Amino acid sequence: MTRVALILSIIGSIAIIITGNAVLLLLGRALQGLSAAIIMPTTIAMINDYFEGEERQKALSYWSIGSFGGTGLASFFAGAIATFTSWQMIFVMSIIGAIIALFLIKSLPEQHKEKQQNTPFDYVGLVIFVLMIGSISFVITQGNKIGWSNIITIILAATFVISIVIFIAVEKRKAIPFMDLTLFKNRSYVGAVVSNCLLNTGVGVIALINIYAQAGHGLSGFSAGLITLPYLIALLLVVRLGEKSIKKFGAKRAMVFGPICTGFGVLLMSITFIDSTFYIILTLIATIFFGAGTGFFATPALSTAVSTTASEKIGVASGIFKMGSTLGGAFGIAIITSIYTGLSVAGYSVHLAASVSFIVGTCLIGSAIVVSTLVLPNTGREQNTNSSYTTNEEPVK
Repeated sequence: MTRVALILSIIGSIAIIITGNAVLLLLGRALQGLSAAIIMPTTIAMINDYFEGEERQKALSYWSIGSFGGTGLASFFAGAIATFTSWQMIFVMSIIGAIIALFLIKSLPEQHKEKQQNTPFDYVGLVIFVLMIGSISFVITQGNKIGWSNIITIILAATFVISIVIFIAVEKRKAIPFMDLTLFKNRSYVGAVVSNCLLNTGVGVIALINIYAQAGHGLSGFSAGLITLPYLIALLLVVRLGEKSIKKFGAKRAMVFGPICTGFGVLLMSITFIDSTFYIILTLIATIFFGAGTGFFATPALSTAVSTTASEKIGVASGIFKMGSTLGGAFGIAIITSIYTGLSVAGYSVHLAASVSFIVGTCLIGSAIVVSTLVLPNTGREQNTNSSYTTNEEPVK
């Protein structure tokens, strides 16, 4: 499945590069989205198959470096591409990366699983879920443009609420549901998924840094991207520290401390009323806190989601976990940039608009602190294996 995902990524990138046709452009992006949706849970499941105990946590740390580090690198990379070459180079590099990945996994042995009886796919659950996510996404991104009291906005908001109720009711009755809701009986897993989703709203902060640095301080796309490099460096340096903290303090402390550090960094960015030179220096410092907090959080969160889930459900569990990351990032970008755009269009200065947007970002990330504190159980040091598992809250001691 990982190979299929990489091939889909290559096909999608080629479709985007070679055409100016809007249909093929959207098709290429859809294929890339499908590729990402497949590759996230399958690679985590591979780590679960090939590694055990402390080696698994180490492997998950490197996976986190690739996942979160890629997000941080994207900001700098996109700025450099936009400044010095054409946008198509983004997808050329994507093709090269996919080919390298195919080469690296070509000799890996397949971990053959016991074949399960063929069961029909839950298309009903999929359609309801897409309707649910699509409706709330439209409300968040377009509500300010068409009006919050507009009948369309109200209908879509109601659709979102109704879809949630119907989705839960339908999925509970399915033998093989689109989303395995029994996973959410595990408090550790719920805490990891929700806090991870909320922390990933910080992707919207990264997007806003680039927008505001160019609009408010006259920087080029490349220079704006450079401001986020400390975020990437700090994240890469601290990820392994987060992994080691699991053994000493347990995952919960790391999952509380990480968002505190990240939120503090975003709060520093909201001080937009100072001189341009001082603000850029402050932002460089802020991105260090932002990256360090994210890096410290990454492995404990992923390890908690994986280590407290039955081994046969790792693929589904990791898929939901990474779907939470993706949705968090998408909603973070939509909410934070929409607030910035709405205030700017309303006649407020870009500095005030950015300050308010960063404060909102701080509140979103702060919600991850609350979830980690209240939802995650106090279990001390995390278990290193999946072998002892119950459907309640934590592995059997």
